[in-house]
Amino acid sequence: MRSTADNTVLRRGFRLKPALLAGCAAGVMTALAGAAQAQDDAEDGAYAGDTVIVTGSRIRGIDPVGSDVIAIGQDEISTTPTTTTADLLRRLPQVVSLGPNANGGSAQNGAANVTRGAGINLRGIGVLSTLLLVEGRRIPAAGTQGQFTDPSIIPSIAIDRVEVIADGASAIYGSDAVAGVVNFNLRKNFEGVEVRGRYGLADGGYDEWQVAGIFGHNWDTGRIMIAAEHTENSVLEGSDRDWYRNDLTEFGGRDLRSTECAPGTLYVNGTSYAIPAGGLTAANVGDLAPGTVNRCDNEQYNSLIPSQKRNVVTLSASQDLGERVRVFTDGYYYKRNFTLRGNGGSAGETFQVVIPNTNPYFVSPDPLATSVTVGYSLIPEAGISENDGFGEVYNITGGVEADLFADWRGEFYYSHGHSEDLVDRRFGVNSGALNAAAADTNPATALNVFGGPNNPATLAAIRDRLFVIQGESDLDVFNLQFDGSLFALPGGEVRLAVGGEYREEGLSTDLEIGSSAASIHVIEAGKRNVKAGFYELYVPLVGASNRMPGVETLNLSVAGRYESYSNFGSTFNPKVGLTWEPFETLAIKGSWGTSFRAPTFAEIFTRGAGAGLYGDTLPDPTAPTGLRYGIGIAGGNPDLEPEEAETWSVGFDYQPDYIEGLTIGATYWSIHYTNQILALRGTPGLLTNPIYAPYVNLNPTQAEIDALINSGAPINSPINAANVTFIADGRRQNLGVTNTSGIDFNVGYNYADFDFYFNGAYLTKLETAVAPGAPLTDVLNTINNSQKFRFQGGVGWSPGAVRALLTVNHLSGYLNNTVSPAEDIDAYTTVDAYLGYEFDFGLTAAIDVRNLFDQDPPYVNTTFGYDAQSANPIGRLVSFTLTQRF
Repeated sequence: MRSTADNTVLRRGFRLKPALLAGCAAGVMTALAGAAQAQDDAEDGAYAGDTVIVTGSRIRGIDPVGSDVIAIGQDEISTTPTTTTADLLRRLPQVVSLGPNANGGSAQNGAANVTRGAGINLRGIGVLSTLLLVEGRRIPAAGTQGQFTDPSIIPSIAIDRVEVIADGASAIYGSDAVAGVVNFNLRKNFEGVEVRGRYGLADGGYDEWQVAGIFGHNWDTGRIMIAAEHTENSVLEGSDRDWYRNDLTEFGGRDLRSTECAPGTLYVNGTSYAIPAGGLTAANVGDLAPGTVNRCDNEQYNSLIPSQKRNVVTLSASQDLGERVRVFTDGYYYKRNFTLRGNGGSAGETFQVVIPNTNPYFVSPDPLATSVTVGYSLIPEAGISENDGFGEVYNITGGVEADLFADWRGEFYYSHGHSEDLVDRRFGVNSGALNAAAADTNPATALNVFGGPNNPATLAAIRDRLFVIQGESDLDVFNLQFDGSLFALPGGEVRLAVGGEYREEGLSTDLEIGSSAASIHVIEAGKRNVKAGFYELYVPLVGASNRMPGVETLNLSVAGRYESYSNFGSTFNPKVGLTWEPFETLAIKGSWGTSFRAPTFAEIFTRGAGAGLYGDTLPDPTAPTGLRYGIGIAGGNPDLEPEEAETWSVGFDYQPDYIEGLTIGATYWSIHYTNQILALRGTPGLLTNPIYAPYVNLNPTQAEIDALINSGAPINSPINAANVTFIADGRRQNLGVTNTSGIDFNVGYNYADFDFYFNGAYLTKLETAVAPGAPLTDVLNTINNSQKFRFQGGVGWSPGAVRALLTVNHLSGYLNNTVSPAEDIDAYTTVDAYLGYEFDFGLTAAIDVRNLFDQDPPYVNTTFGYDAQSANPIGRLVSFTLTQRF
């Protein structure tokens, strides 16, 4: 990041990143080679020194009590028709595609995702409420505002299994685990070499391809695994899909096309006139028809999906030092480069401009007019803008594990991670240059919006507007833990895990705006430290030695975690879990706990992340015109408190002995989420709802207005101080409330060579309130919120070397209540198919088809005609994969 002490802006730099991993790998390899030399007479064997800890618990060999673990293994990963880990996880019914994703979208801070990265959103309450881990350890935040964590930082070929706990877990892992945890476990004990190549093709020339490889070796006292993956996809443009449009009248919707076109639309004295295709001159101005407009669909040039290249490498190694001590290291490096066409609604090429009669090309149907306004597009003349950017993450962990006494074991590790994200937008509308060109009296350089052409230098000056934003996150973690048995009960050994953690977190942002000749940097940075202590107690109340009719086993878990943040205070979160098996084929589980989410740096920054003053016009029925003009204050709030949640669940797993191969499970869950952080600027009813009265001054004095304008806060849009009638503090506040609940269910059946499965999530409640005491509003099954029902089901067939899969993905219909009257959105159902064959010499050849029947996204009466947060724009994608194992 650029420091305030110099003028150097670091972009696209590697610093130590890949070199760090390479150096660590070299050091580990040297140590491992020495160990192998010392025992060169020993036979290679599977290394068994790694501690096995299941996600949701810190105690070795213990499944999380009271909570279900959703696991996706390498077999499922290799047969799933996706190229990224993010896409893999989004197929789970418990994951809702709101927030940051590659397709775009504005719900839940998705509009801030300028790098088109992807996060994971369990239960649909926000990507920041889902904690992502690698081998049980935190990873750095991604995005220019640190607003999500990217699951694609681990190559899919290196994942042994993904474990998901869709249950509150702050008592185990701390902040962010409100909706649950996603943990990636590596193929640490992989032996041999495996290489994989994949190529997929869809309509419109869209394609994606991937090459990946993994190497692993185990010996009696250690192991090493290295994996790498390269993935690319081409751009998918709006013009590549005929359903992507803004003229929705064919479907009974609105015509949302722009009137800023070429030829453009002229406005005089409140009347519009469509400029003819051949241009407008004094000779044909009398032919203009009043009340007409030109319309065009500028968004057809936008990237539905940007072109991207991803490179990722991961390393994991371990070595025993004697019989009681083991050292280990894990690390990864990830970089994603992308090019995004369009500036989000073609904001870099379209505008409305006032043309004075001194402009040499000025024409007006009113001979007395001294100026006209023209809506115009530069796209046919200057082309669509292309904006580059990247996302980059690295992390390295080193640690030691020791057998202490009896079955007690201690572990210490240090982890350092860093992420950097940049979007390099250098094309926008430079209002100063635009107005200067409109007022220019020189025919060689003046702007001609009446029929062109224009001077290339004039166009370049108008489009010279910067929006270059860079964000960097840092994460350092020191963790110490002990676990082992305390004493024996008739039901088994009582076991305890206890430990502490120290974290340092940081974020710095640099927003460069203005023009290439006169740019301005808005810089902000913050750091904090977090001290934590935690425990988890496992109590087997009933086990094999004291079981009784109706109680085969009964296990209790009690966990708690205390965290102290240097910038807002402390919090303690407990969790209790219970698993009861009344007989061998039935397990009943339940849990209760509290969780929290600490404010992100972007939420507390007072200058970065769009903070500053804005000239706002808001509805107010008490005003003479029904509108008021004033100053809206946006940005973070350093006084924010953590968000808090109370979660509980109860469910069962049943494997009837009278139907071999059948499994049935269901879980009812509930989340009561309070103190949620909301940005108030522009909120409906901000000026009139008594709930917001503490944040609004409806009669500011001139001294108050002047003091605010002169306070040094960034002024992000023009403010006319003479017309200000309110000051609204729209900065982020702890106000929101969400109550949500639902049922997860799964059915699986194995018969001979066939496997049948059905997994789903059904929401029973989703209510939100804008402030404590405000009425709860039912938003379930509405656009920009979670849909009621989603499932995935299928059948697999594996006779010997052949493997075939057919999968159905379903998302229920929902309501578009952003239009009046509200409109129903159809359900979205797609079918995937996979067919593979494994040859005797280790080669597997496969073909898979995603969206087999080429189902279009459901029509939505909104911009672009579809919901980017709930449907995949690619359509049918046919892919071929070759995997060779040595």
